[in-house]
Amino acid sequence: MPRVRSKKEGDEDIDFDEFLGVNRSSSKKIKKRGRSKKAIGDDLKRIYADNNGDLPDMSKIYHKKKNRAKGALIGFAVFFATLAVLSWAGFLFFGKGQNFSGEKVVLEITSPDKVAGGDEVEYIIKYGNNEEVPLGQGEMEIHYPDNFVFTEAIPVPAEEKSWQLGSLAPGAGGEIKIRGILRGKIDSLQTLQAIFSYKPGNFNSDFQKVATAVTKMEKSSLEMDVIGPTRVLAGGEATFKIKYKNISSADLTDVRILVTAPSDFSFKVKEGEKEKNSWDFSKIEAGKEAEMEFSGIFGPAAEGKKELKTQVGFINGEDFAPQSEDTYSLDVAQGAMLLTLVMNGDANDRSVNFGDALNYSINFKNKEQAELGDVEVEMVFESTSRDNKMVLDWSASQDSSKGTIVGTQISPTVRQGKITWTKKQIPKLAKLAPGEESAINFQIRVRPSVDFGNWGVSDFAIKSLAAVKVGKIGGEVKEEKIDGNIINLKINSDVALGAEARYFNDDNIAVGSGSLPPKVGETTTYRIFWKVSNSLHEIENIKVVATLPANVKWSNKTDIGSGEIKYNEATRKIEWTLNKMPTSVRSVGVNFEVTATPVEADKGKQIVLTENTILQAQDKSTNGAITKMVLPLTSNLDGDPMAEGKGIVK
Repeated sequence: MPRVRSKKEGDEDIDFDEFLGVNRSSSKKIKKRGRSKKAIGDDLKRIYADNNGDLPDMSKIYHKKKNRAKGALIGFAVFFATLAVLSWAGFLFFGKGQNFSGEKVVLEITSPDKVAGGDEVEYIIKYGNNEEVPLGQGEMEIHYPDNFVFTEAIPVPAEEKSWQLGSLAPGAGGEIKIRGILRGKIDSLQTLQAIFSYKPGNFNSDFQKVATAVTKMEKSSLEMDVIGPTRVLAGGEATFKIKYKNISSADLTDVRILVTAPSDFSFKVKEGEKEKNSWDFSKIEAGKEAEMEFSGIFGPAAEGKKELKTQVGFINGEDFAPQSEDTYSLDVAQGAMLLTLVMNGDANDRSVNFGDALNYSINFKNKEQAELGDVEVEMVFESTSRDNKMVLDWSASQDSSKGTIVGTQISPTVRQGKITWTKKQIPKLAKLAPGEESAINFQIRVRPSVDFGNWGVSDFAIKSLAAVKVGKIGGEVKEEKIDGNIINLKINSDVALGAEARYFNDDNIAVGSGSLPPKVGETTTYRIFWKVSNSLHEIENIKVVATLPANVKWSNKTDIGSGEIKYNEATRKIEWTLNKMPTSVRSVGVNFEVTATPVEADKGKQIVLTENTILQAQDKSTNGAITKMVLPLTSNLDGDPMAEGKGIVK
């Protein structure tokens, strides 16, 4: 508001015009009416005078600036306060008689308490609105048990596990029926959860109601029984039968039989199959009873009580849910004979090369306190085959005991060869005294790779097994067969190493220089060619090495197609290395130059240009080590048609 200055002490009294700051000087006279100036001044003093009796200075007016931001905030506060009051008033007035608590929203699940694994189960989910207000945007979401296989639902869900229910008026409701198969482990608890989401008509928020149903897997719909021997010999084959039955009224799908055996038990498989201990069935019809069979061998050192645990159950993705289990016990005895097979001094599986000599030794010992009679020893080979031929070269076998050899074609791709020794070939097999031991030694070769050029096969294998048959124990006829250990051999790739010293190349062009034949005191230059060829498997970590004699020098002139070649002056070694050689590359090579200056002591002799040339590599398929060697190269230049035989120093 306008601000006026108060009259201070010492100011003279002024009349009303002066007080108001009005200039009354005029030529026109104004007629005075009514009250006197003094009376009016007294009234003004009563109105405007402050506590000290001073009058404000009405001749000057001051204006004070207003705070607009503060005023706006105060205005907004007043507005929202008023709005809140009106909202609550509206809610109390219009919501009267429509209270919502959520306690009267109904969600219930009906389900069986117990079922057998693989049985069909039905869940009934009932929902309803017993509140006084409508429920909007209703949605039902179902979380199935982990091992539940959905078959159908009424009504059909909008999505896999979700139903859109829409609005529910007060008193309205409905139900959802879900059917499926429970395939959990026996005695496990399978839980289904239902979540009902909605929005009350007098709220702008979402609410949920949750219900769960728990069902116990009480028993199995699959029965199983294992039948087998109660006693087997270590190293001997044992056969077991598993009888199984679907005792339910519905077909069962994705069934697995799993056998867990001791570590010294090996499952027998067909040719070309990997060892396995489980068998899957896509469907077993209701009420069907059937059986399956499997065989295996306990290792030669196995002894005592052994257990095989057999389970039948359902496959749930990557999980297995057992429904029935049986543990089968049997005794493993060592038998009358201890039998061990070794090849090249080792009883383990390994890889060999084409053309290798396989030196076998069958070692056997009488473990009984009694004499063993009519003993027969067998050596059985099974190998990759084509046209009734084996990988082994029987014509090159060496057997001083001259066992009987019999061949049998097991399948189009596998052939068996068997050597048998009896008391006719080895008289001591007629009687083996307690504790007596002996051995049969023989050799057989792997055929060279050139014999298999048209087979169209890249993987070759040999399985070898020794066995002993005992006819009598302590003079009494008691036939017993003891199988020894098995040695599995994989054949490495057909790697070949070539090394030649040349003066002329294949086109009869000189690649060397100097005297030919070499002469004392004169330098002759030679070219050394190395070549690696391969076709069956990829090989890696390839290294070819040779050493130069003292009188031969490295010229540091090389021609290399792949890899890297180095010469070490200290060790006089030449080394050519390659990281790998895939089967798409059939051959790679390198050549380099060396020089030789014969001395008087060399006269009349050949000069050794390189010592043994050795290749080392690893077969990527068999993981086996490959070693090849070429004998020393000399000035005789074997393989060089133009210069061969001209190596004697003159």
